[in-house]
Amino acid sequence: MSRIHVFTSAAGNYLPKVRVLFDSIAEHQPDWQRHLLLVEDWTDAECAALALDAEICQPRELAIPDWRPWAFCHSMVELCTAVKPFMLRQLLALDDCDAVVYLDPDICLFSALLDVIAALDEHAILLTPHQAQPETSLAGVMANELTSLRYGTYNLGFIAVASNRTGRAFADWWCHRAYRFNRDDVPNGLFTDQRWMDLVPGLFEGVHVLRQAHLNVASWNAHQRDLKRGEGDQVLAMGQPLGFYHFTGLDSGNHDAALQYAGQSEGIEADLVQNYREALAERARQYSCATWSFAAFSDGSAVDNAWRRAYRDDATLQARFPDPWQAPGVAEALNEAAERPAQGFVSPGFSAGLGDELDTRRLATQFVGAMKRPAQWGTIAKAVSRIIGREGWRGLRRRMSRSSEEQM
Repeated sequence: MSRIHVFTSAAGNYLPKVRVLFDSIAEHQPDWQRHLLLVEDWTDAECAALALDAEICQPRELAIPDWRPWAFCHSMVELCTAVKPFMLRQLLALDDCDAVVYLDPDICLFSALLDVIAALDEHAILLTPHQAQPETSLAGVMANELTSLRYGTYNLGFIAVASNRTGRAFADWWCHRAYRFNRDDVPNGLFTDQRWMDLVPGLFEGVHVLRQAHLNVASWNAHQRDLKRGEGDQVLAMGQPLGFYHFTGLDSGNHDAALQYAGQSEGIEADLVQNYREALAERARQYSCATWSFAAFSDGSAVDNAWRRAYRDDATLQARFPDPWQAPGVAEALNEAAERPAQGFVSPGFSAGLGDELDTRRLATQFVGAMKRPAQWGTIAKAVSRIIGREGWRGLRRRMSRSSEEQM
């Protein structure tokens, strides 16, 4: 397994972290082809000025149907995770790709990931769990195991997928789920892209869980990884060279709080954090933290996250404002919608583009069947009524128009 593409997904404010990650990959896996999925809408000149020695791709290049209104439905964290499967699918289709590795921008490699490469020769999908050992105290169960039950068993700061039939089928499945349901809604069982991975071992063949202690070390599991110094000041985890450390929650203070709670606030973990902060400070001089491209309407006024959710959950608003970024009166309409009582159930999400395929094809199939079996017209009437009730007549026309184009 030699032709590996690696990518991360980040907005402009994370560029110092991206640079540290890519520098560590260049040192320990120089043969991996590096890609940045930059979750912005910048010019080619602005991207070239980053001088990252990596291919840069933006959401507009990922063949995401109706990508601009779809992007409006997401907060920054939601969008940075929602685009990941589309980038994965695009890279897996490359002729020179044997596998794709995704790493969060706040990760740093400390040695070559030889066991990851070896595992990709045998398996289609590689995941790392938040916990690889049972907690031995009530405090540990409450702090870590219960958290995994809420936010996901597997940490999506890392995933690796082979370029084979199973890997590509998984990427397609993930794209469909992310298109409608990549949202931070823990009470309804969704946390961006992570909770979906709980289903993957049951849905796909060739899934392998990497439980090695030197992979994806982080604040939530460092107390179980027995970090020590080896020869040449090499950091070891359970006697093996540390593969990669995940500095998640560093900006918010959650990383430091978690280490302190676990009694790891001094020693090797503290040294790793301090060295990482110094590396970030050095790279920060190279980049200015510009406003996020998707933070405001075209007139410069800020987009409230409550308005994003209101638009995502209301097909009538989507039909009324197909380009919410610049439509007159959209802010007032979204503010009014956001003040309504919560629905109390999970909405079907953004109802254009990729998310329409199943309903459109099902409806078209039912029309064909009704030509032979008139009794099926009742089923069609129910389907049409459901679409009109959710999206209006305009939504029905748009669906049927797309269905006709696909059949041409």
